[in-house]
Amino acid sequence: MSTDPNWLTPPPNDQNDSASEIAAHTIEAAPTVAPSPLEKPNPKSAWVILALVGGIAGVAMSCFVLALIPFAFLQPAALRSINSASTAVVSIISISGVGLMGAPLAWYAFQRMRSPGVAMWKTDPFWVVVSGIVIALVLIAGQVILFFKLFAGIVGLLQYVAIMLAALILLSITVGNWGKFSNLRVWGHLASGAWLSVTMAFIAEIVIVVVVVIIVAVTLSAFSPAEFSQLQRLFQLYQRTRNLALFSAWAAKPWVMALGFLMLSFILPAVEELLKPLGVILMLKRRPTPMEAFIGGMLGGLGFAAVETLSNLTAIGDVWLITILARFGTMVMHGLTAGMVGWGWGQWAASRSPWKLIQSLAGAIFIHGLWNGAVVTIVLISLRFGDNLRALQNVGTSAVFILLIGFSLLLLIGMSLGGLAALWAVGARLRKSEEVNG
Repeated sequence: MSTDPNWLTPPPNDQNDSASEIAAHTIEAAPTVAPSPLEKPNPKSAWVILALVGGIAGVAMSCFVLALIPFAFLQPAALRSINSASTAVVSIISISGVGLMGAPLAWYAFQRMRSPGVAMWKTDPFWVVVSGIVIALVLIAGQVILFFKLFAGIVGLLQYVAIMLAALILLSITVGNWGKFSNLRVWGHLASGAWLSVTMAFIAEIVIVVVVVIIVAVTLSAFSPAEFSQLQRLFQLYQRTRNLALFSAWAAKPWVMALGFLMLSFILPAVEELLKPLGVILMLKRRPTPMEAFIGGMLGGLGFAAVETLSNLTAIGDVWLITILARFGTMVMHGLTAGMVGWGWGQWAASRSPWKLIQSLAGAIFIHGLWNGAVVTIVLISLRFGDNLRALQNVGTSAVFILLIGFSLLLLIGMSLGGLAALWAVGARLRKSEEVNG
């Protein structure tokens, strides 16, 4: 992120007659906290109608999915293993929870159509504190359920509550009482990240992975038939055992590690960073200021992160508490990087110059890639050696791998805290502008 103290202000554009109008929309120039031009109270806007229809559709989908819970206990696999039923229930709750985001979206769209007024987002510090306490209680309750081996499906509901409250806390510490974003726009950006961005990123990533797998398979079959045959046998064995440790030897191959880092630390982060602030891109015709675009992008990133987190927590296990805490850090990263890209789009909307957009996108991809690189390092080393690092014959090699894991963990913790500090700094800048304009 830029260190320029005026980074929130859109750049001048001498070639555009509306430059003074753009400047008037910046935080520094705003005389009051009245809604920005983004929030023109047009109750018959196509976006309001789309939000209402989309919100209702999301709620309908959520109810339909929740109705499938009884079937989770009727499946033969579920009858043989209570863990199978738990996993099914957690998956159902996660999917329905994503659709349930449509409820506030539909409500605020309905309110906008009924009244020309605009309900603006306001943060109540009391509820932020309450949300933090609820998250702590939810995590404790979830771990108690797992410790006493109760029905783990209940944890699915608990983790959904914790994730959504964490997203709203991140939004609150950033936006505060800025007064420039309506409740409808907040939930619209969250839904765009959770529904549109996730779907498009999933499709794009599947296509990329399939293409890469085909290229690797063709290359191995042509230049290393023995390795290709071995890999085929491993996949056949994995289909029967579902044991990832079968690929531990392959995980240590230099070309596999290089390809994994390339995919997870550059290609996939680039796809996600391009798509997370989709709501901002769709609203560029209204020329949002860089800060409005930052908040919109951050919201899209939080919606994206919420769905990604829920999809990674469907299998409830003994390390659930550690996993969900780690996912909180991932939510911070997604919110920050999506906000950076959104800010770049805001700069582009103000000046039509692509350089700030390119710089912000490159910075977001770098941060995202660094995060993924640390995670990949931990996963590859764990997959290769599991719990047997100390059993390695080469004590020096064992120490190197342990240091790599330790460094990666410290990097993830540092990036999480740094991301929180960055979002808090944005919020402080907004709060300062409120005092100046107050």
